[in-house]
Amino acid sequence: MRRSPPAENPPQPTTAPSATAAPTAVETAAPTATAAATAAPTATAAVEAPPPPKPGKDKIVGMWMFSFEGEPKAKAEEEAKKKYPKDADQAKRDEYVKKIAETAAGEWIEYKDGYYISHVTEKGKDKIVAKMKYEVTKDESSSITMKAVGKDEISKKEMKDEVAVSFKDDDTISMVDPGKKITLIFKRKK
Repeated sequence: MRRSPPAENPPQPTTAPSATAAPTAVETAAPTATAAATAAPTATAAVEAPPPPKPGKDKIVGMWMFSFEGEPKAKAEEEAKKKYPKDADQAKRDEYVKKIAETAAGEWIEYKDGYYISHVTEKGKDKIVAKMKYEVTKDESSSITMKAVGKDEISKKEMKDEVAVSFKDDDTISMVDPGKKITLIFKRKK
């Protein structure tokens, strides 16, 4: 048996433009869109990189509310126990601590334009109780050490204290009060 030669396939119509035909607007836009889509991940990757941490001297700027917790609260509770030692005096102890907490709620500090400013707000009226210039002596991402420069503008006392402030996070700081020798916690005032 003899095989017949394979039949030739007739030429098939193509959708590709001829080499002499000018490209259409759709054909020229497609490569540009593809190139943009390819470049997008690179641009996105650059945007996703976290910014470098702010130096402490920049993070400290702002207003900070005193938070009645930790050592100040423990000290107030201890004072209440001494003042009202009987078990039956629990309500008096609670009231004593509550009054201290209410007073503490009006205390806040501010770091602004190279100044440390301490405020007390009583009965809706703000009073500045300390205002002094400071200079940064040590600046790390999680803490900053500052030294008072000159006199407190309110008390007119010469200030020589150096205070280390630790950043628990961007909205919480702690520092040892140079006068009271206890650690104070402050939350960023929104």
